[in-house]
Amino acid sequence: MTTKEHLTVALREVEREAKSLNLRLSDDFFQELDQEEIVGGDIEVSVSVRTAAGGVFKFAYHISGNVRVLCDRCLEEVTIPVDCNETVKVCNDENIEDNGETVLIPSSQLTYDMAWDIYEIIDVNLPLQRIHPDGQCNPDMLSRFSIEEDSDSEDEF
Repeated sequence: MTTKEHLTVALREVEREAKSLNLRLSDDFFQELDQEEIVGGDIEVSVSVRTAAGGVFKFAYHISGNVRVLCDRCLEEVTIPVDCNETVKVCNDENIEDNGETVLIPSSQLTYDMAWDIYEIIDVNLPLQRIHPDGQCNPDMLSRFSIEEDSDSEDEF
């Protein structure tokens, strides 16, 4: 069983009754996705799914935990805390105009995979600058950058 199998929601079941899920995602989740931004992590996800007017499904996510990304300064792994709430609207009615805020799926699709929603919510909520606290970067890597900068400034003269 892949990690993503438990991230699929049967939409017909949600039409009858709202659904709540509590998930724990680890390194496997991030490795199975076709992405290179997040190296791994330990994330808890609470999802409630319900139907709304017009055939829209509302996925309300609460995501908390930690992810590991590469430090922008030294390229070593750094742990970043995550704690966010987001709502994603999904509609399987092809007659609705795409306003950029609703995920449109074919009306024949009976399930919805939440994996990319979860990944994108985490990714968007990460800080723009992903660096270790002062003094915790790999000193060897920082010294290499310092050597490179010194040689660049000598070339300018």
